[in-house]
Amino acid sequence: MAGAFLLFVLLTSPRGSASDPGAAAVDRGPGPASGALTVSVSETPDAVRLHVQASGDVEPGSVEVRFAGRKAVVLARDAEGRAIRSQPLRLPEPVVEEGSSADYDADGALVITLRKQATAQDAGPTGDAEAAAR
Repeated sequence: MAGAFLLFVLLTSPRGSASDPGAAAVDRGPGPASGALTVSVSETPDAVRLHVQASGDVEPGSVEVRFAGRKAVVLARDAEGRAIRSQPLRLPEPVVEEGSSADYDADGALVITLRKQATAQDAGPTGDAEAAAR
């Protein structure tokens, strides 16, 4: 499946610390952006999870995930409207937008769950056992 998908995520309150390792902020206006996003990736058999720690003044409702195949980036805006972005991420598997979800974990990180893209192996037998055995 070619093309980039976009997933908007509701972020109801900023969490984390501005000193989070790996955090990246992009300055899009006068003065530095006042927030940062730190993202880690984990995997289950059928999904890829992005654990997002937002620090500083991240605007509620501005968090989005852009992805294409196995590449992703998390974007947001600070309270003054300046863009904030995570480091580029390489996902362990290609993902699809359909069936994605977001929630907070016990540590206050936003957890975005993206379903893995189905492969030909996942499709299962076609009903022709002899062809499947070849």
